[in-house]
Amino acid sequence: MGRFQNIVSGIRNFKYTKYIVTLCIFVVVVGFVDDNSFMNRQERIEEIERLQEEIAVLKNQYEEDTRKLNNLTDYDNVVRLAREKYLMKRPDEDIFIIKYVTPTE
Repeated sequence: MGRFQNIVSGIRNFKYTKYIVTLCIFVVVVGFVDDNSFMNRQERIEEIERLQEEIAVLKNQYEEDTRKLNNLTDYDNVVRLAREKYLMKRPDEDIFIIKYVTPTE
């Protein structure tokens, strides 16, 4: 017990103790507790990177959809899309759907 008291009294008598304690409290608050802590900042950086990747994917999808929409202004393209995707037909036509089955072992 006497050794512990010597250590505590040595720390109390140290000239810069209050500055060191204040600095430690500041580092703990800024590093872990505050809304703008280092950990929260890293999480936000990761979220920004994820959102930028999502923006790139959506931008590519938007460009592809815009290209498809521009192709739909032509009547022949509309007819082709209706026949291929929605299996529409004219009254005097028959549709044959051929499905290729790959053999499984």
